[in-house]
Amino acid sequence: MKRTLRRNPFTLFAISIIILLLVVNYSLKQRCTVSVEKQLVAQNRKNRQAQLAKGNSKMGYLRDDTDSTHSFPPCGQICNFSMHKKKEDLFLRKDFNCKNIFLRLKNPPGKVFIPPLREPPPELLLDFTQNGSLMWSSDYRDGTRKGRKVHRKSDEIRTLLADDKVKSIAKYDIQGVGYKQLLSKYQDQLKGKSGMVIGSISPWVEVILLNLGVIHVTTVDYNPVLFDHPQLSFEFMSDLADKITKNQKLLMDFAASFSSLEHSGLGRYGDPINPYGDLEAAAQIWCMLKPGALFYLGIPVNFGTPEGWLVFNAHRIYGEARIEQITANYEILERTPVGRLHGVFVLRKGL
Repeated sequence: MKRTLRRNPFTLFAISIIILLLVVNYSLKQRCTVSVEKQLVAQNRKNRQAQLAKGNSKMGYLRDDTDSTHSFPPCGQICNFSMHKKKEDLFLRKDFNCKNIFLRLKNPPGKVFIPPLREPPPELLLDFTQNGSLMWSSDYRDGTRKGRKVHRKSDEIRTLLADDKVKSIAKYDIQGVGYKQLLSKYQDQLKGKSGMVIGSISPWVEVILLNLGVIHVTTVDYNPVLFDHPQLSFEFMSDLADKITKNQKLLMDFAASFSSLEHSGLGRYGDPINPYGDLEAAAQIWCMLKPGALFYLGIPVNFGTPEGWLVFNAHRIYGEARIEQITANYEILERTPVGRLHGVFVLRKGL
């Protein structure tokens, strides 16, 4: 004889109510958690903006020799990610105080770590990731030369000058070739001019510029380079800033940089830790250029999407959100992808 199980409707109803209450309770907890996280992030951003406005926040990456009598000039609008280009403007306009920019350059607030840090300081992660809008991963590199000066002898430069006329001397494979093509396109604007190259592990950009008719190139880098060539010289960025401050006639006709600014502030090459290092570097260059001068910039890009990457401590990859920030006060005359990763820009110093 088969036994028939009878289901009590009241029991089923009670079980359904219990399950529903559990689901609602879980959902409310999740919403509360997300809400609290959002509030914490918002408060963190608010606190950081207040610190930046004051310009003397004692963050964990500040140098140990700071004291109550020494405060750094504010980073100002350079470090303000909430600013965006207005519809009526050709570019994002920010207030660049060149005096303060040069003072921060000469006395950077960030520490230098040798060997370089393997991860960004936790208290600066929001700053390094542009308020969390940049994805980040790790790729550790130690590019410090510990003060060792590189000597570029005259024979090496002469050989490169000759080779550049018959074959490619560009680094970064097809990406470097694309950068040379861009510079060649603007040969008429470069011929007879004096300018600077920012970042130079190898002097391939300097040599290309000389062959295009540039009369003098000043190389700027974190590590010293000695050139045995009358048309090439080296300056630390802070020393160049001092000279320009004293004599405005030394303002540059142009600037060129390929695969350099994306490293600024990450400490890879012995530079001070600074979440805004690339943005401050672009502003420093702006302050060193003559009005209307061109800046030929090559950086890793992710065109067409706002998202970018922080690959610490190797480099940054620029989405549209950070491209807007690093090109502040520059009019973008041209932007072109070259190769698999890089993009090249022709920027004009805004008037």
